[in-house]
Amino acid sequence: MNCQICSSRKLVHVVSLGHHALPDVFVTPAEATEPFTVYPLDLYVCGQCWLAQIGYQVDPDLLFRDFVYTTESNPASKPHFGRLTTSLVERFQLGNEDLAVDLASNDGTLLEQYDGRVRILGVDPSSATAGAMAKGVPTIVDFFTEATAKHILATWQPARVITTMNAFAHIKELDAFMGGVVTLLAEDGVFVSESHHLQNVITGMQYDLIHHEHLRFYSLRPLTVLFDRYGLEIFDVEETTTQGGSLLVYAGRTGVRPVSPNVGRLLAQETAAGLYSIDTYVAWAARLAQSKRRLLSLLYDLKSQGATIAGVGASAKGNTILNYCGIRPDLLDYITDGSELKQGRLAPGSLIPVTGDEELLDRQPDYALVLTANLKDIIIGKLRGKGYRGRFIVAGEVPSTE
Repeated sequence: MNCQICSSRKLVHVVSLGHHALPDVFVTPAEATEPFTVYPLDLYVCGQCWLAQIGYQVDPDLLFRDFVYTTESNPASKPHFGRLTTSLVERFQLGNEDLAVDLASNDGTLLEQYDGRVRILGVDPSSATAGAMAKGVPTIVDFFTEATAKHILATWQPARVITTMNAFAHIKELDAFMGGVVTLLAEDGVFVSESHHLQNVITGMQYDLIHHEHLRFYSLRPLTVLFDRYGLEIFDVEETTTQGGSLLVYAGRTGVRPVSPNVGRLLAQETAAGLYSIDTYVAWAARLAQSKRRLLSLLYDLKSQGATIAGVGASAKGNTILNYCGIRPDLLDYITDGSELKQGRLAPGSLIPVTGDEELLDRQPDYALVLTANLKDIIIGKLRGKGYRGRFIVAGEVPSTE
């Protein structure tokens, strides 16, 4: 096996999370009687460029063609994208004749936030694009490659800004994608990506981010190696709170823009955090195993006392927790989720029923396990406001009750 960025074979196995069903494939009760496929989920780190990455890569068609996640279902997305698009327009002096392209545009939520200030175009292979087109957001329904970029150039124009938000780590054919970016990008154009920051995965015990949609977990050094290969240069970087802590990376053609001191500062921060030392990952794997034991011990203790427990948030992250820890319907009675696409189905792998919030409010279980930790404050506030009176369990390195 070779590193997904530098092709080195110096890969160090960090941890195995077992075999998992695809994290966003929710099945009907009838389908659950049939065998389903599970895939190995292992985390590696490259000793050459220090990219953290999963081992087995699932066919993207299986993962994304019938993707049930929609951007607008995340309440934090719209305000975040509103701030970002305004910043991009002002910082890079975009006008209404300039083209902004969003890759993995999903339901068009980001592009909507430009609000007529630029020309917009989305590219995404999933069924979520139906929502974008219903809102009038022009969208190409396909994976983004160099051929897609050439098609856009022939019918549109070079892009002043290309964004890909919380999707850059999902792309299996990374070279084809990057070839498309450099083909489509204007000479003074900016490629902006937002991805989970490996530092937060390690320091915050965010193992729930590890699933088959997330192929890579970025830090600055491997991104620099990748962009350099395509004549691009990181000229600025920001740490954001998105998805539990992300990197917002700005890249352009090498030498076109001055490099911000933020880049050097972040590299020094990551080095100090141990991201470029194997010992860090060995210690993290041991902490992960202990975290699993603590959560299961808490749930079994509560069940032995007769407590009722439901889950909240049938997310891909939550499914990693459920399947790594082996949580099944004997521990968790059901999971609530706001997506009607998931309600009435069973969570992948664990086969725990998914319902709407009304079930939680009607039945008032003693405890609710929050399965989307990065949104815990929003989730807890919403359910308290609706009248849930039980206690919340937040999975983490040391599970807590609130």
